[in-house]
Amino acid sequence: MSGESKAPQIKRYVIQVNPGRPRLGIDLTLCPKSVLPDARNQKTEFTARIYAFKDGRWVYPGEKRKITFSFKEVSKERGICMNYPIKKRDNVTPASAIESNTNPDLFFPEDDDRMRDFDFDEDETDADANKKCPTEILMANDNPAHSHHYKKATTKNAVTEAKVLVRCEDYGAFGILKAEAADCEILKPRERAAGCSQELGDNDVKFPRDDNGNNIADSAAQDKNKDGTKALPDKDEDDTPRGNGDPGDGFTNYEEYRGFIVGEVDGPKSHKRTDIKKKQIFIHDKDKIGYGFFGRSGLEILNIPGPEFYGGDSTDGDKSPDAGTQIINFNRDPNVGGDQHGLRLVKEDLGGNVLGQAVHARFGFLPKFVNRVAIDVAAHEGEHANALSASIAHELGHCSHLEHHGSGAAHDHGGAKSDPNGGVTSGNVSCVMRYDNYRSQWCHVVDGNCHTHAIANAYNEDPGTTFCNSKSGTGCNNIAGHFNNSAAADRGECKKRIKVKDW
Repeated sequence: MSGESKAPQIKRYVIQVNPGRPRLGIDLTLCPKSVLPDARNQKTEFTARIYAFKDGRWVYPGEKRKITFSFKEVSKERGICMNYPIKKRDNVTPASAIESNTNPDLFFPEDDDRMRDFDFDEDETDADANKKCPTEILMANDNPAHSHHYKKATTKNAVTEAKVLVRCEDYGAFGILKAEAADCEILKPRERAAGCSQELGDNDVKFPRDDNGNNIADSAAQDKNKDGTKALPDKDEDDTPRGNGDPGDGFTNYEEYRGFIVGEVDGPKSHKRTDIKKKQIFIHDKDKIGYGFFGRSGLEILNIPGPEFYGGDSTDGDKSPDAGTQIINFNRDPNVGGDQHGLRLVKEDLGGNVLGQAVHARFGFLPKFVNRVAIDVAAHEGEHANALSASIAHELGHCSHLEHHGSGAAHDHGGAKSDPNGGVTSGNVSCVMRYDNYRSQWCHVVDGNCHTHAIANAYNEDPGTTFCNSKSGTGCNNIAGHFNNSAAADRGECKKRIKVKDW
C-alpha cells in the first residue's frame, strides 16, 4: 500500500417523500378582529383549506384529506366572568345554585347541526356533577345545556375545505386553535376574505385576536393604557379619580376586561367590561335606597343585582364580611391580584338620632372592613330635602377611606354652635363628610364672649351635596372675626383622600 492517506468518501442521499405526488399545504383563517368573548352560546366559524403547490405557488384545491382542528392552548377560568356563578350557600339566592367550574372556555359543539360531519375527541368536561354549566346568564336559556367540552374535531370524510365552529363559554376566554392534515405542510393563517398567504409557518390562530399577547382582545378598550402601550393583564393602575394617589380599584386589567354581571335588584342584568382607567366601586342596594350624592366622589358606581353576585351577604351583623362573602371578584385567579369587596346598602331602623351607620367600618377604612351600610330612611322624614342623599353619601364615604373633617366637637353657646379649626363642622360647608350642626345660627368667641349670628341665605346651613377638595372653610366657616377668619378642617380634602382598593 502507498503511504499516502486518502480523503474519506462522503455519501450523499436524496430522499423524496411521496414521489410523484404534489406538495400539499393547509392553512386556517384568523379570528375576526371584532370578536369579543361572549359566554352566551357565542359561536365563531373558522375555515381550513388544503392547497397544492404548482408552478411555484400554493393553489386551491389540493388533494382531499381528513382535517383535524384542535386547541393547542385553551383557558379554563372559574365560572364565566368575575362574579358568576358561585356555589349555593344559605345566604345566596337559589338562582345561582351552580358552582364555578373550570371547564375549557372554548370547545367544539357536537350538538350543533353544522358540526354533523365531524368526529370529536378530548372531552375535558369537569367530572364533578355539581359543576354543570349555567344555562341562564342574563336571561333564561341564553347558554343552552351541553354535556361535553371537546378540544379536538376531525372531519369524517376527506375534504379540501372544512368549516368548524368554536363555542365560547367565558367572557374572558382565550386559546390557540390549529388545523392539520396528513402529508400537508403548514401555511401561515389568512384573513377570512383573503387568499392563501403563500408562506410556510405555523397556523396557530388566537381566539380572540391578540397580537400583543396579553390575553385581552385587541379590539377591547382594556387592551391598552392611556398612552397606547399594552395593558399588562395583572396590573391594576386606574387613576381616576386620583384620590389619595394610590392607583387601582382592586381589579386587574384582565379582570376588568373579563367583566362582571351588574344590574338592578330583581331587574334586568347585563355584562359589563369595566374601564381600566377609572376606579369602580360595587354596591348591592338591597332595598333600592339609591346612592344619594355618592356619585359626586368621582367613583363609578356599579350595582350588584343580588347576593349571589358578590359571594353572598355577610351573616354576622356587627363584624366585617365573612370569609368568602361580599367579594365581587370571587372567580379570580388565586395567584393574581387580591379579593375586592362590594358594599351592601340596606334600610334599617337605627333608633335614637342616628341617621346612618357604616357597620364595623372604622372611619377612613375600606370596603373589606364593612359588614353593611345601614340608613334609617324613616328618621330623615321632616329633614331637609337633601338630608337622605347626604347621609347615604356620608356613610359610603366612610367605606372609601374618608373620615370626618375633624375630631373636635362643635361648641354649644346657648343654642348657637361654634367650631374650632379642625372640628367636625369645620371646613367646606358643602361637603357631605362635614357635620352640618350649625342649623340656623353660628357663633364666635371674642374675649370670652359668645357672639351669635343668624345664618344668612348666602351661608344657609343645608346638608352637604359634594366632596371637598381642600381644608379651607367656606360659608359660615369663613367669616371675618371667626377663628382668625376661617374655621379650616383638620382633614378635609376629601376628594384627595378617596381610596377603594382592598389589597
